[in-house]
Amino acid sequence: MSEAEAKQVSNAVKRLSDLAIDLDVRGFSSRVLATNGKLRMWVQNRAVSYLSDAVYAAPADDGSWWLWWSWEDQLAPIDDVESAAAKIAYVLTPA
Repeated sequence: MSEAEAKQVSNAVKRLSDLAIDLDVRGFSSRVLATNGKLRMWVQNRAVSYLSDAVYAAPADDGSWWLWWSWEDQLAPIDDVESAAAKIAYVLTPA
């Protein structure tokens, strides 16, 4: 891994940690994991535990880093933690 790639991964880990803090305030538990070379966060609604999903941090085809839904749709740019948290909270909160 090049130094530039290592910096991008380090930034992604930091952003996932920032996202976890934002989601905690909104009533969600989360944990950051690195499995099979992928950075992901498992998010769960604390009040309704069956509402949960994984969010991934990975580069797009153009090399920019994004947060991704588990179904591989882009959620938000990696640095837009607040927008990502709002969208996750909306999707994982019952109507």
